[in-house]
Amino acid sequence: MDSSLSMLRYYKKHLYRLKDMLDGIDPTNDDFEPLLELQDYIVERILDTERRLKKKKTALKELKKLLKSKSNRKENANIIKSKIKKANDSISGYKYLLYVWRCFGDGIAFKYVSKWNLKRFLFESDTPAIKQTAGHIGGKAGLKVEWHLVKNAAINKVPAILCDITNSIRHGDVCLLGASDPFVIEVKSSKNTNKRINRQMKAIDSIHSYLKNDQGPIGGVECMRRVNIPIEERNHNEAFNKVVNAARKGEILKISPEPGLFYLGFKTGSNPNYDKLLNDISEPVIYLLNQAKTEKRWDNYYPFTLSINNRESLYAFLNGDVYLMVIVDGSILKSMSTKIGYDLDIVLSEEAGFVFSKKLEGYDEPFIGIIPDQYIGRIGLEFMSLSWFFQNEKKLLAGLEEEFYKKIGKV
Repeated sequence: MDSSLSMLRYYKKHLYRLKDMLDGIDPTNDDFEPLLELQDYIVERILDTERRLKKKKTALKELKKLLKSKSNRKENANIIKSKIKKANDSISGYKYLLYVWRCFGDGIAFKYVSKWNLKRFLFESDTPAIKQTAGHIGGKAGLKVEWHLVKNAAINKVPAILCDITNSIRHGDVCLLGASDPFVIEVKSSKNTNKRINRQMKAIDSIHSYLKNDQGPIGGVECMRRVNIPIEERNHNEAFNKVVNAARKGEILKISPEPGLFYLGFKTGSNPNYDKLLNDISEPVIYLLNQAKTEKRWDNYYPFTLSINNRESLYAFLNGDVYLMVIVDGSILKSMSTKIGYDLDIVLSEEAGFVFSKKLEGYDEPFIGIIPDQYIGRIGLEFMSLSWFFQNEKKLLAGLEEEFYKKIGKV
């Protein structure tokens, strides 16, 4: 088992406590003491892990110096190399732990604010690139000031969170969660200013302007527009949890909550018959949930710290004790697309996830609708209903078609 996962068994009690605390937060309640207690506990876990990581990095540096020493014999060198490997494994484990602690911070943010309104804070304001993660908070000059601001907001009945204890909010220092749109604040510990701070403030202002006006130059797009989801989202979180719980208990379970969509889970180390499990899926599109977790690609999606209901099952997933997949039948996707009037090309690349196309009367080139791969990931990581997805896309694509016809003067 990967050391970054196996290390988690030493932190099981903390993970259980964090899950209980997160589940105990009621965003409709104006008693913010549980919110502050959870954040304080996350900060405590992050600081402890940062200290251990720093210590291990120092030890690794000394081991590398020792390895280069000319006085080392071959047998000593082998012992040192073994210690270096263990140190690197520990460093990898602590880095993963920092990500896990922040997943509970993400849970706080997503409890208070819609995932659709949070997503811009993961990316750079002027490019489509994901913004760099937060650095260490240990020794951060402004941390006390930021925490004071969070507590002061609670006193004034406004929920707020430290941005540095999340993976998903990468702009600003404190995020106010009391409105439908999040509002981030850059906290300065002194009156000094520099180009970096000015860039940060400009980026925050551009995101706030975009959210306020529902359009603007953002993410490298000259005129990005934010529109409402036409139909209330539906998902199959209950079915997914049945699979996770069964896998934790050693069962191999496959559930199909609707045609073309399958949830599969089993205990890690078991030997499932994949041919039998996948024989009714003609064009499998597979989402490997464990891989998305260990590669830290869950940042902009609804957090698994919320979507997995049972704390034992959450631990089993985090620790790699269960293996989970979401499988979609591409042939069903294409059939569903045809029913709403479009051909579908399943691309799943950085350039595009799905490409919808439709022949328009009087035009040689077809109408094209491109759905980003990041959005398509929601089918697998947020357990979206396929029928909802296509109902929603039908309305959105129809709106784009209407705008196209208006532009060319045919409406």
